[in-house]
Formats: sequence, structure tokens, C-alpha cells
Amino acid sequence: MTSRESIRKGLGVLIGAAGLAYPVCAAVCPRGKGDCPYPGKCFLYTDMDTNSICDYTRSSTSSSGSSSSVAVQTTSATPTPGVTTATTTTTTTSVPVSPGPNTLGLLPFSALLAGVLAFIVATAVLFIGLRSGRFGGRTPGPGPALALSSFFGLGAAEIVTYLLMDQNTSASLFAAVYLLAGTVLTAYAWRGGALSRTIVLGLAVMSVLFGFVFLAPLMPIEFVGLVGLVTGTQTLTPGIIGILGGIGLALITGRTFCGHICPVGSIQELAYTVPVKKITSLQGRYLEILRGVIAVASVVAGMFLVSIMEYTGVYDFFSLTLSTGFLVFAGLLIISAFIYRPVCRGLCPFGLIFSIPSHFSRYRLRRTGSCITCKKCEKVCPAQVAGRDASRRECYLCGRCSDVCPVEGALVYSA
Repeated sequence: MTSRESIRKGLGVLIGAAGLAYPVCAAVCPRGKGDCPYPGKCFLYTDMDTNSICDYTRSSTSSSGSSSSVAVQTTSATPTPGVTTATTTTTTTSVPVSPGPNTLGLLPFSALLAGVLAFIVATAVLFIGLRSGRFGGRTPGPGPALALSSFFGLGAAEIVTYLLMDQNTSASLFAAVYLLAGTVLTAYAWRGGALSRTIVLGLAVMSVLFGFVFLAPLMPIEFVGLVGLVTGTQTLTPGIIGILGGIGLALITGRTFCGHICPVGSIQELAYTVPVKKITSLQGRYLEILRGVIAVASVVAGMFLVSIMEYTGVYDFFSLTLSTGFLVFAGLLIISAFIYRPVCRGLCPFGLIFSIPSHFSRYRLRRTGSCITCKKCEKVCPAQVAGRDASRRECYLCGRCSDVCPVEGALVYSA
């Protein structure tokens, strides 16, 4: 078996195990109410009274509580003339039994310690690999190399911690940390010239795996919550705070979140690497118009607590739930092999929201005076935004242009 096949099979096992680790119920959580970590479909709780609303009762495989039937024997003497007879009756009483702190038998502190160790090990191994130049491209300086290594270490640490804990903690909290820290770390790595196309694909693999473990809780699930926040019907949650922070960071870093952090965008990036004939005649502006229409419709639907993006099947796909939604998103991934990021560029309302600050972002890929106008970057850009005067609002920092640029320093990520 080749190393590539081993890696592919290993990733398959990890993704499968991550998806199967979660109980999936058909109940729908009241959006943004209570402690439900998933506005939309509920993965941690169950619908006890079959009214299609999540009752915040942990499912049978979770650890909120259970009850057991205990047989209790009582003996009573029944007086009979001349005979004394002992009658034994058995009654069954349901006695609540509190389980341990989590289903895997690890205390939160132990899970946190395991996460810290995973972060240290992953960061150290990747830092050594990057500094030795084993991952292709130029050998980055210690600062950018540490930033990239910390990104992978952060993802590994959060996955290990979350899987080992009892999962009472909201997945959105983990995702918000990953979003904000990952955006800053990847932007710093870009600024230091540490990103190559190979490393960009590695970032995508990390974020896709993160999406399967955490069921992609932020994108595009939180859009309804964001609409509710604007209309005053929703309070701040970790997920919404992460999204607002990411939008603010886009004014500085550009589309680093969409390009490297979002699991939905990352899995499309990987799908586009499939060696098939690409459809490049579809102009980006038409996709932007379509996305704008869907964004408006999503805002209107969000006022009625309806998520249009739910019909793309993102939830079912990342929870590995075989359903119509799973097949819909699988179909979108097939399209992604021919058309670059159709969900990001044509469907996702967050794609529109992030494109606005990215149009004015301080840091972006820029041509310098060393540019020889060979237009190689324009030919390989799948989003068709590599022109000298083109807006970078749809630049997903895929790394193709910087890889083909023949002049060092002619294309840099800078202010």
C-alpha cells in the first residue's frame, strides 16, 4: 500500500469515526433559545414528546442522566386462622441513576490536558517539518512557520478535547475559537510568505476534518441567529460572536476565513482539485448576482426562523446522515469539481457578507513593481480576480497565483 493510499484510508476512518460519534435526532431546536448549541437540527438532544421541538433531554447515548429499574422485595405476613403464611411481593421501582461526568470516563480536566499535549506535539512536529522544507515551497521563517504549525496544533487540540469531553460544551464555542485564532494565524503566515499551494490544501484538509467532528456548526448554520440578532429576537451566542469577529477581521485579512477556515469552503477547494475539465466560462458576476438574491431571501426567511441554507444539506452531510440533504450536498460537491466554489460564490449568504469588508481589506495579494505582466496568475485564478485592477473581494487565497509567479516578490500578501 502506498503512503498516499494509507493517508486516504486513515482520513476516511477518522472522518467516519467522528461522524458516528454523535447521536442525530430529527428534532428541531428552537433557534437560539436555551442552551441549544445548534440552531437548526439538533444533534445532542432528543424530542421526547414528539412535537418536533428539541426538549433539551439528552439522547440515550449521551450523559445527562438515565434511570434504572430496581426490583424491591417486600415481605408481609397474612394472618390466616391457625396458619401463619409469609407472602413475598416484588415491586419494580424506577430509580434515577446519575452517571459519571462523561460517557468516555474522562474528566474535563483530563480531556483538556490531552488537548494541550496534542497541541504541543502537533505544533512541534509540523514546525520541524516546515523549517526543514519537507512540505514544499520556500522554507518559511520561524515566526510564520510557528503560526502555521499552531494552526494545525489548534485544530488537533480542539478535536481531541471535544471528543474526550462529555460534549456538554457547545461546539460553537470551539468553532468560534478556531475561526478567530485560525484567521489571525493564517493571515500572519501569508504575510510571512509561508503559504504554498501544498500547504493551502493541508489547511483545507484540517478544516474539513474539523467540520466533520463539530458538524460544521458555524457555516452556514448561524445565519438565522445573525438575522435574529439584528431584529432583536436573538441574544449573543459564541457562534455569533465568532462570526461577527470574523467579519471584522476580514477588513484586515481579506477572505482568510472563507479560504482556509470554513469547512464548507474547504471541502469545495479539495473537490476542485479533481482532474476534470473545468467550466470557466461562467462569469463570477452572475454567481454574485445569484448569491445576492439568495442572501435577500435568506434574510426574509430568517425573520421567520427558517434557514434556506439548510436545504443545501450541509447539516446532513457533515453528520454523515444518509438522507436527501446528504445527496443534495454531495451533488454540490460534484459540481464543485467543475466550477470553483459554487456554494461560496453563488449560494452562501455569508459569502456576500464577507465579500464586502474584503473589498476594502488592508491586507491582500498585491502586485509589486517587480511584476513583469506575464499574466500567468490571471490564467490560473479559478475565481478570475487576479487582474491588476480586479477587486480581491472574491479572492479565496488558494495559492495558485503565488505558486506560478515566475518572479520572486512580484506578488505578495501585504498592506
